[in-house]
Amino acid sequence: MATINIIDVKKNYGAVPAVKGINLSVADGELIVLVGPSGCGKSTLLRMIAGLETISEGHVEIAGRNVNKAEPADRDIAMVFQNYALYPHMTVRGNLEYGLKNRGTERAEINRRVAEAAEILEIGPMLDRKPRELSGGQRQRVAMGRAIVREPAAFLFDEPLSNLDAKLRVQMRVEIRRLQRRLRTTSIYVTHDQLEAMTLADRLVVMNGGLVEQVGTPVAVYDRPASLFVASFIGSPPMNLVPIDVLRAADSASALALPADTDMVGLRPDALLVTKPVEPFVRLNATVELLEPIGGESHLHVRLRGSQQTVVLTVPGRPDFAENANIDVFARVGAMHPFNSDTGKRTDDSGFFNSSSRPR
Repeated sequence: MATINIIDVKKNYGAVPAVKGINLSVADGELIVLVGPSGCGKSTLLRMIAGLETISEGHVEIAGRNVNKAEPADRDIAMVFQNYALYPHMTVRGNLEYGLKNRGTERAEINRRVAEAAEILEIGPMLDRKPRELSGGQRQRVAMGRAIVREPAAFLFDEPLSNLDAKLRVQMRVEIRRLQRRLRTTSIYVTHDQLEAMTLADRLVVMNGGLVEQVGTPVAVYDRPASLFVASFIGSPPMNLVPIDVLRAADSASALALPADTDMVGLRPDALLVTKPVEPFVRLNATVELLEPIGGESHLHVRLRGSQQTVVLTVPGRPDFAENANIDVFARVGAMHPFNSDTGKRTDDSGFFNSSSRPR
C-alpha cells in the first residue's frame, strides 16, 4: 500500500488545457472517487497517475517516489478498465496468471495468488472458462482479479461499471467496496455517476472543467456543497436553485437572514414541504406540473407562482395532486444553502473548500 500525492498537475493538448492544476493527497488505504461530468478531466488525471498520459506540468508521487518518468509497469499500480481488457483466447486462469508470468514470478507464488483472488471474488468455478463464456459481471470480477494478483501499491479504476446494467452495477458497487475494505489498498476510482461516487468513496473529489470544485467525505459534500456546480451535480434529484428575489417576494413566516452577497438559494428536494413545518419557513405558492411515483415516495414538480422557476419536492407516498392545481410549498429556512451566482461559491463558508483536506 502507498500514499499518492498529486502536485500542481496540469495537462495540455496543444493549446487546450484539459487539467488545469490539481493538488490532491490520497492517504494509505483510502478510496478516493473522482466524479464529474464527461470532459471534466477526471479520466485524464487518472491516466497521468497510471503513466498512460504524459504530465504537462507538476508531478505525481506514489509511495514518496516521483513517477513522472517511470513506465506504467514500474509504478506498482494496477488498473481496472471499463472494457475489462481481457485476453479472449485465454482462460480466466490464463488471464490472471499472464502478468505474473511476464514478471518471472515463481509458479508456487502464481498459484497462491490466483487461488486467493479466485476465493475473494468467488470465481473459482470459472477458472477454466474463456471470457466469451462469462457474463458482464463475471468478466469484471476477472478484471479485478487480474489487478488483485499483482498485489500493487494502488488500484486505479476507470469507470469499471459503465458497461453493466443497472442491477449489476449496484451488485458490483457493493463488491468493489467490500473488496477495497478487505484489502485496504490505496484506490482512485473514476466515475460520472454521482450515486456510485457517494456510496463508494471515503472522500469525493468533484471535478469540473479541469479543476477540483470540492473535496470531502460524501456526507460533507452533500450537506455543504461549496459551489453552485457541486450543489447541482451531487444529489438525485439535484438541489433546487432559487433566486433570492423569488423567496423575498413570498409570504414569509420569518425574515431571511442570509449573507449580503447571496443572490441564489439552494434547497434539497426534501427541504421543500407541502405541509407547514414547526420550524421557520418561507411560504411559496406554486402550480403542480408533474407527479412521479417512485415507490415509497414521489417526486413532485411544481412551478413557483410569479416566476418561471420550477422546483422538485420529495414527498412521502403517492399524494393525490392534480396537474395545474395550486398548492402552497414551504421552504425550510434552516435548510437553505446561500450562494452567489457571479462567483459560483457559497456565501456563508469562506475557506470551506480545501483540496488537500482528509477525513478526521
